[in-house]
Amino acid sequence: MSDPVEVLANGVKLAGEAVLPGASLLMDGKFVDGAAHAVVGIGARVVLGPVGAVIVAANSFSGSVADRNLWEYLPSLSWGSATAATTAEVAPEKEEAPAAATAEARKAKPKA
Repeated sequence: MSDPVEVLANGVKLAGEAVLPGASLLMDGKFVDGAAHAVVGIGARVVLGPVGAVIVAANSFSGSVADRNLWEYLPSLSWGSATAATTAEVAPEKEEAPAAATAEARKAKPKA
């Protein structure tokens, strides 16, 4: 079971993120990370609107509560992930025609 004090602290952190992205990290004493999230969150709000601020706030809250960034939950997008699908797994290459058959097709086709 979750500790009721921890649940309340997480609720306060979440409310803080609604006011200022990075607030939960600032509450944890991670001032550099919190300030960086605040600056990026404000910039994201200006450039992308509320959606940008929500994404930065969610990343900050995740870093505070779980000590993981959002992209760490998405293995196919994280750098150096062993589970990322390769192009060959997604779309296997087409079989190529033998070189002799291709050469014969070129000879049979009249040039214009």
